[in-house]
Parts: sequence; structure tokens; C-alpha cells
Amino acid sequence: MLKTISSARHLYNIGDYQQALQEYLDLAATYPKNVDIILMIGNCYDRLEQKKEAMSWYEKALHEDKNNILAMSNYATSLYENQDYKKARQLAQKALKLDSTNIQSYINLGNIEYLEKNFDQALRNYEQAYALNPENYITCVNLANTYFDMKNYEKAADFAKQSIKQDSNQVMSWTILGNAEFELENYADSVKAFSQALKLDSNDYWLHNYISQAYQKLANWSEAFSEAWQAIELSSGEDSQHINFGYMLYESSLEKEDELIQKYARLWLQKYPDNQIAQHMGNSVLNDSIPARANDEYLKNIFDVFAPDFEQVLASLEYRAPQEISEYLQSLFLKQKNPKLKILDAGCGTGLCGNFLKSYSKLLGLYGVDISEKMLSEAKKKNIYHKLYCDELEHFFATQKQQFDMVVSADVFTYFGDLSKVVSGVSKSLTSKGRFIFTVSENYVNDNDYFLHSSGRYLHSQKYIENLLVNNCFLIEKIKKCKLRNEGSNQVFGFLFAAQKTN
Repeated sequence: MLKTISSARHLYNIGDYQQALQEYLDLAATYPKNVDIILMIGNCYDRLEQKKEAMSWYEKALHEDKNNILAMSNYATSLYENQDYKKARQLAQKALKLDSTNIQSYINLGNIEYLEKNFDQALRNYEQAYALNPENYITCVNLANTYFDMKNYEKAADFAKQSIKQDSNQVMSWTILGNAEFELENYADSVKAFSQALKLDSNDYWLHNYISQAYQKLANWSEAFSEAWQAIELSSGEDSQHINFGYMLYESSLEKEDELIQKYARLWLQKYPDNQIAQHMGNSVLNDSIPARANDEYLKNIFDVFAPDFEQVLASLEYRAPQEISEYLQSLFLKQKNPKLKILDAGCGTGLCGNFLKSYSKLLGLYGVDISEKMLSEAKKKNIYHKLYCDELEHFFATQKQQFDMVVSADVFTYFGDLSKVVSGVSKSLTSKGRFIFTVSENYVNDNDYFLHSSGRYLHSQKYIENLLVNNCFLIEKIKKCKLRNEGSNQVFGFLFAAQKTN
């Protein structure tokens, strides 16, 4: 038996898991209750990525010896990997009661807390494991990852470096280090770390994406475009990579990198003629054609991608459109605490305006419409809307039968050039004396009604909006020029319009 176990162990150690598994299964037929053999069968299945089979063998080992610490920790790991967090937590806690020095159980508990976004508790568990063995690679890389998500980038970089000392052949360590150095604005060091990661895995398109952003910060636009283009190609044209490439084109236009813009924008348009992100943003920077509005598919794709982090991104841009609308409403209803209004939040997104509109619509209800299902999913979590609709605005106003006392739209018309159908639709959807409050970005480029900016967003002239409102039976109550947001190092100005329907 010893010779056979030694042979199976050797096969396992050299990575021949399939042959090792067969030898351990043969041994288990003769020694069905041997816990060590049962555990090794589970380990072989785990290495072969057959997780459910591994879990069943760890469960068998625990059945044979209910206090076996290794069986508990391995089974807990399998449960965690199969998303049974409750049972995994119970087993890990039981293992620690029997052996308070069991590192794997601390790691399991940390992983569960991390996935549930309890970062402080995850950190405490990882720190317990680190105190027991500061040279454990998994512990160090998990600490690095957790500190990164907690925005403690210096600590994240420190632990990433520690994990690299223990194993320099792991992509994750170099990736975390690259991202941490990027956030610390150490862009040259970020490039070095991502370069090491790419040596280990040159097919990871996100790594090409990350390093392209670092090169961009170093104003090395040639490398930035080259890497961003590889990210698109390697991802087979994933929307997130197209969006990143589009914004890189826009940001390079601010730096007057005209030769590179011409080269890559035209290549992009030629290679991906059916991708609406490429078509809209590519033509925007080239100013080749100006469609009347952004394509539905483009809008759905771009906002579906941004939905989970949308509010954090806008906060970083000092986005002020909702605040401007909120301040106007406060002045308008100064003496009326609970106006009985039925309100539509047009292009509601994740519900940034809904947060304050709810106080004006408690009796008759707050409604929202947006083209992005994922944005609506985020808005729904806030439980502030009476009903949410997934629709494009022109179509929504043309087909819905409801009447509203107020329509509010914050920074939505930046994706429309020609606003005639939208304004006409709003007018038809408002009750007599109903109000329309919205923002638009200012066309400072030329004297046209609207202009498609290289950012992919439309700018509108004040006079164009005034004429549209008057021609659709609105009395203009307020026009305020204001800052709406930042784009890079530039401030974006626009107008707050408030109008009341006259019939």
C-alpha cells in the first residue's frame, strides 16, 4: 500500500492529476474508509476543475472523521466556490474552534466576507491568517485585493509586492500592483507592473486596457492606442473595450493628437462597421457625419456597461445637473411642502433625480423611463418610483397615454441633436400648466442649433431650445447658465431650462 500511495502522491506532485486520481480511486476500492485517500481524491478532482465531484469526496472524508480539520477546511473551500456561503462559514468556524491556527479557515471566512462586501471583516480574517504565516501567497494577495477595494492603495501595493516576492509568476499580483500604482499616480511603475502581467498572459484584454490607460497618463499616445486596439481585438469587440477606445479617442482629441486620431478612428470605423459605439464615437471625433441623435443600440450598450459604477463615476466628474434642478424646485415650491404632482423622470438612469423628486410626488406617484435595463435595475433598488419603463424617449412620448404634471430630464438631451420630437412629445404628455425642467450642454463651437462634440455628446444653442419651447406651447420661466460636470480637466457648461405649458 505504501508504495502505491507514494506513486499516487508523486503523480499528484508533478501535476499528472488524472493518473493520480485513477491510482487513488484504485486504492479507495481497497481502503474505502481511509480519510487520507478520500481527501486526495477530492484534491485531484479539484485540480481537474471538477468542483462538484471534489466537494462530494470532501464530504465523504468528513463523514468518516467528523473532526478532521483538513476535511473541514477543504469542504468549506468547495462550498464557498459553489456559492454555499452559509454552510461554508459554519464549517470554517467549526474548524477554527478545533484549531485556531488553521489558516485556510481564516482565508475561507475572509473570502466569504469579501464577496458579501464586508471588507472590514474580510480584512480581519485575512490578517489573522497573515499573522500565522506572513509568507502565505494567498493571504498576501487577498489582503492586497481587499485594501485596493477599500481604496487604501498604498497598503494594496505593499501586499501586492509581498505576494510577488512569494510567487512572481502570478498575473493577479502584478495586476493589483499595476492598478494600485495607477491610483497612486505612479504611472511609470504602473506600466512596469502591467508589462510583467502581460508577459505571463498576453491574451488578457483587460491587461491591455489597463496598460493603455497608464500610457495615456504618461502622454505616450502611440502605445496607449496600440494597447487599447489590442484590447478590442482580443476581446472580439466587447462593448466595454469599444467604450474605452472611444473615450481615448476623445481625450486624445483634447491633446490635438490628430494623426493618431485619423489613423485609429478610420481603422475602427472600417473594422467594426456594425458596432454602433464605434460608428457614433468614431464619427464624432472625425466630425464626418452628424446624425440627428445617438443610436439606440449605442445608448443601451454604453449605459448597460456603466450602470454598476454610474453614480461613482458621475461623482468623480462633479456632476451637478440633478443639484441644479433640485435647487430650482426648492425655490419654486418654497411655500408648498408637499405639492400633489405626478412626475416623470425622463432618462431616469439610476435614480439620481428620483432621490429628491419623490418628495414632490408622494400622492400621485413618481415615474421613470430609461433606455437601459441595467440602469433601471439600479433605480429599482431605491424603491422610490411608482413605475419604471424601459423605452427610448421619442418612442415613449409618442405611444404612452398618461398625463404628467411635471417632466424632469437631467443631462439626457446631450444624446439628442434634434430635440423637436422629444419636446413635442413632452408637451403632449403634460397636463395644462404642467412643467418641463431639464438641462442641455451649451453649443460654444458654432452657431448651429446643435453640434456633435468629439465626446460623442451633443451641444445645443440657447436660441434653438427657446424656439422649440415657444413653438410647443411653453412659457419659459427660467434659463440659467451653469456648470454641469467636468470632462477631464475641462468644465462643461450648459443651461437649466424651466418652462410651463400654456394650454
